[in-house]
Amino acid sequence: MDQNGKTNDAGDAAKASHRWIWFVTGPTACGKTTVGKFVAEKLNITFLEGDDFHPKASVDKMSRGEPLTDADRADWLEALRDHESIQTPPGKAPHLVMTCSALKRKYRDVLREGSAHAGNLQVRFVFLDAPEEVLVKRAAERKGHFAGPNLVHSQFRDLERPGPDEEDVITVDVNRPMEETESDVLAKIEGMLQKEGKSTAGLCGTG
Repeated sequence: MDQNGKTNDAGDAAKASHRWIWFVTGPTACGKTTVGKFVAEKLNITFLEGDDFHPKASVDKMSRGEPLTDADRADWLEALRDHESIQTPPGKAPHLVMTCSALKRKYRDVLREGSAHAGNLQVRFVFLDAPEEVLVKRAAERKGHFAGPNLVHSQFRDLERPGPDEEDVITVDVNRPMEETESDVLAKIEGMLQKEGKSTAGLCGTG
């Protein structure tokens, strides 16, 4: 591990047989981008912001406080799924952290299709959980984001929390300081990787 807290083990990374895709999920204002960037930095892997894949019409709709429908989200989810197989930049391990609300189980199932289409992909999820009133407050306090507090309620109406049979999902309570959430997410990712027979050293370094 270097002075910035990153693990650098290019040898193990080069030997890795699978690419790992971590989707950081949950309703708006739960901290997906902050947590995703933290994990990507610590593991030296590529971060992709899921909101960047929304078509302008959807962004405009959310900016007006209008919730998206299943039809609105369909092309977006497929775009994220298709980006699971992109080539990562030189100097990065061949793995990704991506943000996506993934509110419903069928949305997560679309993202899981990447594993079925490419046998070397391991798709996993981190669900950031908090009470609705907490996220309403956070959404009201943040600046410059198109999704305001009025969208939180509609997203909770759509939300299907991961069930116990979704063993590829880690649930993390985010109703606490962000630093605690970040550390907990990283520790749980490390724990899942160890359970599946892989260390974070094998994730990091050059691809």
